[in-house]
Amino acid sequence: MDRLLLNMQELVPWRQYPLLNSCEGKMSRDRALRKQQQLNNLVAAVKKLAKPGDMIVDFCSGGGHVGIVLAHMMPSCQVVLIENKELSLMRAKDRSDELGLSNISFIQANLDYFNGTFNIGVALHACGVATDMVIEHCIKARAAFVISPCCYGFIQNTMKFKYPRSHQFKEILSYKEHMILCRFADQTAVHLPPERKLIGKQCMGLVDLDRAWAAEECNYSVQVTSMEPESCSPKNNMFVGTPV
Repeated sequence: MDRLLLNMQELVPWRQYPLLNSCEGKMSRDRALRKQQQLNNLVAAVKKLAKPGDMIVDFCSGGGHVGIVLAHMMPSCQVVLIENKELSLMRAKDRSDELGLSNISFIQANLDYFNGTFNIGVALHACGVATDMVIEHCIKARAAFVISPCCYGFIQNTMKFKYPRSHQFKEILSYKEHMILCRFADQTAVHLPPERKLIGKQCMGLVDLDRAWAAEECNYSVQVTSMEPESCSPKNNMFVGTPV
């Protein structure tokens, strides 16, 4: 991915955009800046994939920081926010109404229950197994995806998802070894010693490589990159996947 594109500070016109200003009192200035930087990365990736008329789904949308920005920046696309918390969706709708957006809709549902066709799936810091759930939804719909994972330490086998995900990793790692890898991948907090954070970053890369290879086994082309600047989040990995 074009490194210069990801570093463009004017990609989203934040000074004219009231979304993060509505978080005043709830989000510090530093955290708001990091959120803007994260969104710059996701918006840049989605803009490279989107075509007029595309349906974009923002999974685990929370208060709508991602979906509302996408709807604002790409008025020719339809954006759907999927979130299971009613209060978060209400806040998102209020922000959407403030901007007068007409190309956005809201669905209150768990990821398990979502079933629909769309062109691009997006998720910012989908927690643990939720990242793999979003990838599965996108593969089922043959949709492109832009996803930033989070909470690697919460990854564990479920009824639907078994780890490791890819055939290559299954040949060399047991489930227990993969879980150890996931626990170390969560050791990236800013207060940790540099050498420990480096190990955590390397383990993040391996966990996400396993996910990328699993998607490629389903005829996807997947790039694992990093959001810029690195300081925007300790969990700054980002997948960009497209069906082949």
